[in-house]
Amino acid sequence: MKQSTRIEVYNKYNGHCAYCGREITYKQMQVDHFWPQFLAHFQPDKDNDRIDNLMPACAKCNNHKHGMRPEVWRKELALQVKRLKKNTQFDRALRFGQIKIAEKPITFYFELEEPITKNMPFTIRAFDNNGRDKTITLNQKTD
Repeated sequence: MKQSTRIEVYNKYNGHCAYCGREITYKQMQVDHFWPQFLAHFQPDKDNDRIDNLMPACAKCNNHKHGMRPEVWRKELALQVKRLKKNTQFDRALRFGQIKIAEKPITFYFELEEPITKNMPFTIRAFDNNGRDKTITLNQKTD
């Protein structure tokens, strides 16, 4: 993938994972295919690597979503609390008030935030090996 495409994907949600909303650095970002690559044959008329199908993701979200469509993954995520309740340590922490369950629908970050479009300046926060700030602001050009 071209660096200019990766930068555009990173900037789409201002340095946040499109799914959980966690702030991520450019280096931490993994590019996720919203419509999974292995399902691309169901949409042969569309380029699976088009920018509207590419999402910035943290490693945890990208690895868990894997090849699932977002709606399938949403259902999978909704089962997490039910599965955790079967865990003895989780149950104990729950009974002793150390954690609380918030019953709420799964909402992805991209559903709450508008993507940033091309041609807007953006900042990539980066540090070199010595911890020095190498943050840069770029003005993106249209292809």
